[in-house]
Amino acid sequence: MIKVTINGVCHEFTPDITILEATRQLGLNLPTFCNHQLLKPVASCRVCLVEIEGIPRLQPSCATLITDGMVVNTDGDRATQARQSTIKLLLTNHPLDCPICDKGGECELQDTVLDHGPRVSYFEENKRVFTDKDPILNKVIVANSNRCIQCQRCVRVCDEVVGASAIGVIGRGADCLETGFDNNLNSCDHCGNCIEVCPVGALMRVEYRYKARPWDLITTETICPHCGTGCQISAETRNNQLVRVKAKPTSAVNKELLCTKGRFGIDFVDKAPRITQPMVRKDNELQAVSWDEALDALKENLQPLIQQGASATGVISARMTNEVLFRFHQFISKVFASEQIYCGNDIYQHDFQPGYQHALNSLLGQAYTNKPISELFNSDCVFVLGCNIGEQNPVSEYLLRSVFTRQPFTLLLASTRQSRLDLLAKAYIRYPPGHELALLQQLLSQLKNDQLAEKDQSTENRSTKTQGSDELQSVPPELKDISDRLASAKSISLLIGSDLLTGANTKATANTLVQLQEILQQISSNVQFQFLFQHSNGLGALDIASNWQGPSQALVTSSTPPEILYVVDQELPFITDPDGTSNNTSSRIPRPQLMIYQGAFVNSTMEVADIVLPGFSFAETDGTFTNNEGRVQRVRPFYSATKSSTNKNGDRNSSNSAKYDAEIFSLVTQCLEKQGELGSLEPLHIFDEICHQLPAYQGLDWSQLDSNLAFRSSVPAHPIKHQVSHQFSHQGGEAFVQPSPLIEIEHELVPDTTPVPEAQTDNSQPFLLLTASSLYHSKDPIAASSQLNDIEKEAWIEIHEHDANRLRVNQNEPLLVRYNNRSFDTPNDSDQNQLGKSLILPVHITRRTTQSTLVISGDLTKLPNDLAMSPSPTPCLASVYRE
Repeated sequence: MIKVTINGVCHEFTPDITILEATRQLGLNLPTFCNHQLLKPVASCRVCLVEIEGIPRLQPSCATLITDGMVVNTDGDRATQARQSTIKLLLTNHPLDCPICDKGGECELQDTVLDHGPRVSYFEENKRVFTDKDPILNKVIVANSNRCIQCQRCVRVCDEVVGASAIGVIGRGADCLETGFDNNLNSCDHCGNCIEVCPVGALMRVEYRYKARPWDLITTETICPHCGTGCQISAETRNNQLVRVKAKPTSAVNKELLCTKGRFGIDFVDKAPRITQPMVRKDNELQAVSWDEALDALKENLQPLIQQGASATGVISARMTNEVLFRFHQFISKVFASEQIYCGNDIYQHDFQPGYQHALNSLLGQAYTNKPISELFNSDCVFVLGCNIGEQNPVSEYLLRSVFTRQPFTLLLASTRQSRLDLLAKAYIRYPPGHELALLQQLLSQLKNDQLAEKDQSTENRSTKTQGSDELQSVPPELKDISDRLASAKSISLLIGSDLLTGANTKATANTLVQLQEILQQISSNVQFQFLFQHSNGLGALDIASNWQGPSQALVTSSTPPEILYVVDQELPFITDPDGTSNNTSSRIPRPQLMIYQGAFVNSTMEVADIVLPGFSFAETDGTFTNNEGRVQRVRPFYSATKSSTNKNGDRNSSNSAKYDAEIFSLVTQCLEKQGELGSLEPLHIFDEICHQLPAYQGLDWSQLDSNLAFRSSVPAHPIKHQVSHQFSHQGGEAFVQPSPLIEIEHELVPDTTPVPEAQTDNSQPFLLLTASSLYHSKDPIAASSQLNDIEKEAWIEIHEHDANRLRVNQNEPLLVRYNNRSFDTPNDSDQNQLGKSLILPVHITRRTTQSTLVISGDLTKLPNDLAMSPSPTPCLASVYRE
């Protein structure tokens, strides 16, 4: 601690902080415009000047570090006069249009003038005017450059944090203009962070313009429902209607940052067609009924099946709260006496072999790092594996880039596609989709051999041949570089894409991750690990599921389909229609005798159910999410349960009889005359039960969840040793993985890098086809977001430029793709000669993908369900034909 005197009072502070940070710790109101917690200090606005004893000139507090014995005066005459002079100059060109400015009431310039500025302006010259009309820069951002005060926060946040570099500055002095290429921002991420950091009304939201004033809005602090980062947001409503979404100003998770979905995609709660009344299938059609009629139908159909011992399966979305997930597991296991409970992507090809749950518990237990993700970026080395973090968890990438900009570290990447982070990475490697396990195994083998070689050298036993040294000759230089940098790191942070937990080799992958952690802990005493879940409560869902035995095989590959299927808010794109046909071309599961769907929004699964029960939407739910950091956070309702909603036909429906999901479980239990099976319906009391039963949640208190310190705890677990051999290949300048015969992967594809001079009309060479994560779309209720639909309106196929040249395909040329989806199809149907499904999409030629790989991106709502909802690491075979 060092001592600093500020305004005549001596205080103690930790070193390496600025004077501005020190004054904020004391609660002093020292104004600034160019400074922001996420950005490097530039000291350009000169509003935060202070007097320092011993230094004749005024110093910018935002860029001056405190030193022991420093004496600072923030409100002396010289500092006050300089501050007021600067504000006068800013007001010289700033228009006095506060009554019509959307920033009115929350404008930093307004507040600064009120607290520190002059009351009279002495300048009478004409104000600078860039435009008479406010230009719309893209679908979500409108500008008024006349109000700009040249702080350049927007330029810096786009460059230093988001990495898009879409905004720049043209002109000099008072004529500086912040704009994008060709005077628009159509090429940016549309994240709106430039709007958030703008201190005035120079950048504004299109959808919020002239809608409301801050004092008209009711603000509810809740959690973004779109990914596992768990961004803290403020949902602002007026007259029970969502007006806008902002980042929580004091957020400990996302630090005022949001992605496109988080800021502009929450409007799905209004746009998506709602299920407002219970429905029962009569004469092969769903008809709206009362709750009493629906419960009577449930009793009439369920009781005979349960008495006959019919098999039951439950499926629930990983976007539900911990409390609903917990009650659902109780509900299925107690009422239906079944352990077949699936959550999220568990429905797809999934390896539920004995030992998988133990390995997974090891990863989520003692090995898991429960702390803010920004602290993981303080490590000497950060390794991101198995995902495109910028598309799956955008704000996590923003936080990574923000830390890297101020304090560079060694960044390592392993993914199937390019990303903007490649420019920051010290080493990166590309691998074909579905080969994550092979990559992990080869990396593990490389690290082990390096350790053995180091031991041999330290004991001067150089004549002894290291085990596995033969295999090292085939290791590509990219992987060797990653291994060497991990081996030399003093502290290591692993960020693993949750897609690795989905697919045919999940057990082996989980065991390999356990072993990788163990060997890294031998290299460094400080190894930290977190998953990057795509679902908002992905970690919480796994925590809840760990308290039950769970299924023995994936629902898609199950040899005995259930007789009773109870689905909660999860779309299943493989169920047969009531008339015996399929709701899409990839159906492989016969329709159960009784299918019950419970959820908030209309989808294809609801339309084939026998009984439909309306549940709460995200906007009406109270409870908790557990984010990727292990932080347990409150989800709060910002709509009343009786709010009017949009029905299937797009019309407003004032009657909404939806109920809290846990209450529905209780009603079904009671109608089956099994009272007492479930407990309280209050989220508070259910959370207490979770804390009592789950060791990782013990000690948490509902009333303390807003403190930002409510993290799950690490529970000791014993990892399982599992040996799987893989070999790495390196051909044609592209690193890719070949599984050895010890791991059986059907229809293994090796990219053909041999140039083909002539285009082929019938391409017999198979491709790997998969769906990429999108910044703007996913196959769920967010598809109804009108703002996101305006941003991105089409889907396309990304193909490597080498393959495009081989096939002589031009940019934007329509391609016919025939495929069979291995996520849903039986093994025999995956044969290349039986590629019976097809779609036509325009092609985008790129270097982002690996060769012989097709990646579908863009608006996923334009795709068949079997592609839009399939887990991305499970690619399928496809062939390409020119139209």
